[in-house]
Amino acid sequence: MISNYRMPSRSSCSFLSVLLMLLIGCQPTSRPELISARVEGLVEDGLGENDRIILVLDTAVELPQSPRLGLILKGANGTEQYSIERGEARNVLIVEIESGLDHLISQADSSSDGWLTLSLDLGLIGLLNEDGTPLHGIVGPIGLDFPVPDPALLIEARWVDSDRSSTVNQEDLLILRWDQPVQFSDAIQERQLEISSSLIRLSVTGDRLGSSRSPARFVAGPFSNETRILLGESPSLTIDGVHENGRSNFEGSPSGIFVGGTTILPSLDLLTEQGGGVASPEVVDIEGDCAPWQELELPAGLPALDGHTLTRLPDGKVLVAGGRSMMAGSAGRVLASAWIIDPMGNHLGPLAMQSPRWGHCSTLLPGKDALEGTADDIVLLTGGYDGTGARDDSEVLLLQADPPEFISVESDTPSSPRFEHSAHPLDNLNTVILVAGRLDGKLNGIIEQIELQFTDTVSGIKAQSITHQVGELRFPRHQHGSILFEDSEQPLLLLYGGYGGSLGNPHVQYDAEHCRVIDSPEAFRIRPDSRFARKVLIEDAESNLPGPRRGLRLHPLGDSSAQGNRALLVAGTRREPTRDALSSFQVAELRTSYVLEQEETRHGKVRLTWIPAGRLPLEMVGSCIAELPGGRILVAGGSDRNGMPTAEAVIFDSFSGGIERICKPLSRESARGVEMLLAPQAVSLWGGAMIVAASPESRTSRALLFRSGE
Repeated sequence: MISNYRMPSRSSCSFLSVLLMLLIGCQPTSRPELISARVEGLVEDGLGENDRIILVLDTAVELPQSPRLGLILKGANGTEQYSIERGEARNVLIVEIESGLDHLISQADSSSDGWLTLSLDLGLIGLLNEDGTPLHGIVGPIGLDFPVPDPALLIEARWVDSDRSSTVNQEDLLILRWDQPVQFSDAIQERQLEISSSLIRLSVTGDRLGSSRSPARFVAGPFSNETRILLGESPSLTIDGVHENGRSNFEGSPSGIFVGGTTILPSLDLLTEQGGGVASPEVVDIEGDCAPWQELELPAGLPALDGHTLTRLPDGKVLVAGGRSMMAGSAGRVLASAWIIDPMGNHLGPLAMQSPRWGHCSTLLPGKDALEGTADDIVLLTGGYDGTGARDDSEVLLLQADPPEFISVESDTPSSPRFEHSAHPLDNLNTVILVAGRLDGKLNGIIEQIELQFTDTVSGIKAQSITHQVGELRFPRHQHGSILFEDSEQPLLLLYGGYGGSLGNPHVQYDAEHCRVIDSPEAFRIRPDSRFARKVLIEDAESNLPGPRRGLRLHPLGDSSAQGNRALLVAGTRREPTRDALSSFQVAELRTSYVLEQEETRHGKVRLTWIPAGRLPLEMVGSCIAELPGGRILVAGGSDRNGMPTAEAVIFDSFSGGIERICKPLSRESARGVEMLLAPQAVSLWGGAMIVAASPESRTSRALLFRSGE
């Protein structure tokens, strides 16, 4: 029989194998499999009363009773109390926790590798399959899925002015408040608490916590509802929700801060006690205790002005002279009126001027006794535009008169007509240097020296002047910057930028064919006795320049005799100007500021060194500028790149050498919201500065006092 046995063929073996696999595959499984185990409830203190575990099986089962056995939890100590109930779906079981498992959550936090796995003893539970057959054996283990912990939500942000400077600067604090305590993650501690741009975000364009060279960092601390940020280099923050229109990028508060994480995808740089991250449901305003601006009530009848002048008087009062009234629906009217503003409220005016003037210069001079700060000091008004053309005359305000009065300056040699020019007084002399500016249809390139003399007559004081032409500019210009350094008996006159040209000087045609926005620095040594302005060559005049700009401000820094000649160049634009003499708005596009350091070379030339000194929050032109205590410089207002008034205000800090943003912009609350103010003029006062600004919206003037640290 053995000899008759035949081995099955290979094809027969393959058929039998496939048939066996199909038969096995069609048999029902002996027990269900555990698909998931999900924890529900508040589990901050561990699994406890009112918490539950939702078990999902891969097949339907029957649970005739509510067993209290059959759950196998890795890490349990045998004291656990629970019951197992049937869920709404036939493949779902619910474990109702009573006690004895509260220690497991802490073990899970300390080691996520293997803690809190769950198995089921089907026999102990008493599970039946769908036909009522008892089930036996152990299924699992499977890891427990805990609910994702709620992230900490940012609910408040507060800026702290650490040095009481009224500016946002390095090493100020930004305090963030959360709805639950947080701590720093290992990742952020490894980078020495440096704040990434993906974690903390600012909603206003240009705002920043620090620089790449010196970034902002968290201040180390324990679990807390508050985290502190130490601001880095050149920070800029928008405080209390006041912002420039169009600079907001995100939904919610237009001017604040938010976290780069949502409740669905929180940031894990900061962690809650349960391991949750941090998130922002919306943008939060940055609050701060800062009130540097104090509004001063002005005399009744003082209209909204532009093109006026401000002059600080010896007694601490301020002269507001001339300008154009801003009237709805018209170009306004050039005024022949002046007011004396008293910070204590004892105002005077209007005072009648001899002529209407806009774009003129106002200069405080020592008067007849040639001593500054005495009762006979006078204020000289030169040039200006009267609504029809440029003026070539002058007038003075006699402060010793009761009340103060303007008188004409008589002259056999009148100065050349000009407006939008510069006037620089010479120390302890009743002498003024006039330079640059516009006249009718042309630019004025003549440098003039005006000398005043005063005579007592029966009818009162008589003022006379003699005008000398002392030099000519190579580039006649206006909307320029100029400064007179009193560094010797021959002061140094320096000009930079503006709108002008050289073809046809000293009177260049004021049109696009002959003029452009220029840099073109020029320097002169003024010899008052010989009435001559000696041209000084500039070493490498075309190198290392900040570039062409007009509408800039050039302001001295410190005492020239003690620290050398230094100045701040700030604001300006490269765009072509509006040629209408009475146009209020000029657009801007430059932000970087510079410190100018000037020195003489061995060959008698002038060397100019330009050092970047930070950036403005946005482009500004025609801003007002004034010196503050401690050598700080206030720059505020003007127009933005769209030709609209800007409320931005900054301070140049000579100690840090950078631009710092003032915590509150130049604006005021009105019935229609935040009202932006046009502020072309500012003047230094004891302890701060005064700005007489105009509201194009309400056509009114506002006087604002800036007090640093208040």
